[in-house]
Amino acid sequence: MKKTGLVVAVVAGVAGQLAAQDRPLSADFEEVYRVGGVNAPEWAFFEGFAPTGFDGAGNLYVLDTQAGQVVMIDPDGGLVRTVGRKGEGPGEFNRPGRIWVWRDGSFVVQDLGHGAYQIFGATGELERFVRMGEGGPMAMISGMRIMVRPDPAGGALIAQGMPSFMGAMSGIFEQIAKLTGESAELPEPGVDDRGLERLDLTGDVVSTTPMLQAWRVAREDAQEQLDIEDLQDMSSLVGTMDDIRYYEPPFLWDVLQDGSIAYYDSTAYAIKIIGPDGAVVDVLRRPFSPVPVTDVIRQETIDWAMRQFEEAGENRETAALFDPDNPLVGGMSEALRKQAAERDFYLEVPVVTALRATWDGAVWIKRIGEQPWDDKGPVDVFGANREYVGTFAAEDIEMPVDFGPDGLVVYWEFDELDVPTIVVKRLPEEVR
Repeated sequence: MKKTGLVVAVVAGVAGQLAAQDRPLSADFEEVYRVGGVNAPEWAFFEGFAPTGFDGAGNLYVLDTQAGQVVMIDPDGGLVRTVGRKGEGPGEFNRPGRIWVWRDGSFVVQDLGHGAYQIFGATGELERFVRMGEGGPMAMISGMRIMVRPDPAGGALIAQGMPSFMGAMSGIFEQIAKLTGESAELPEPGVDDRGLERLDLTGDVVSTTPMLQAWRVAREDAQEQLDIEDLQDMSSLVGTMDDIRYYEPPFLWDVLQDGSIAYYDSTAYAIKIIGPDGAVVDVLRRPFSPVPVTDVIRQETIDWAMRQFEEAGENRETAALFDPDNPLVGGMSEALRKQAAERDFYLEVPVVTALRATWDGAVWIKRIGEQPWDDKGPVDVFGANREYVGTFAAEDIEMPVDFGPDGLVVYWEFDELDVPTIVVKRLPEEVR
């Protein structure tokens, strides 16, 4: 048997043992409406994948970063209103990044140009600016979070800490600030990239409260501080920004409807649920063990990574980014290839690759696929009562972009010209 066949057989064999215990679920969801496409009205002609969120009435909010506005869509797919425009004034957007919607219909837009969170009421009126921190434009760095969710209670966001490489790059930011005459004082991070904190948005400046610190694999080597000269050395920059080992346990999380947190930080099938006081109140489990990383898996993983670079170089849309003769990105692409070939490995392949919480408190958990690097596996569903409901087959489903009330979920579709369409569907009650 070839090495590739051996890898697939090992992983698929273990996965097959679990699949025999799966309760199949149908992913034939009812389609509620579509918005977008080549014939869309002007308000619905989105130029790419855009941030979204639902309110408690089932209205969908879309942050159109290109047009600089928020589009509010009713539960039947009709336009309710648009909010905002590009500009520098109150209620106008200067480099909007993300949107979070609270259940009462008020919402938050992350505005990196203003270095602030803009808070809007349920009627679409601007209520206030909340600065990301003190220190002028440099304060926006504190808004660069890996993932953020709205607090179901309103008035706050739940945020994962800044990417770990941001700490190593703080020296660069300070040097740039001095050159531009801005404040060189960077905001102190509340938690690291494997921690969560609550961002209180009721004041003039965001205030933070740590909520959770997930488990981290011990590392012997600490990241070195970079300076401006390192920007000319792509290998140093790439090594700092992408120093995670293959199959190192991820930190996956989401917020449940009662404010509890579901998270995953190991390799085993164990999703912890913590309450408001930070104590673990439950653990979701299925009888599935992580796959040990062998020499064969190491080699096949590196071969797979190299194939990704080759395919990207052959794709007309991405070829320029991976052309070693391109003076703008050639150094970066070669550094990325080198990093992929020389990256270390963790000792096991994690069981879980993605995790989402529904509006009503169910938890969707995506498992590893048929190969160690395959993150498109089946999706298990645990109900709001923490009991296993069933499993969607990998070939039948993708994780929804967003979950809303009454089983509403959002998907994006792109045609052959990459024109996007928002597709809203409705989940059956058993998986909400």
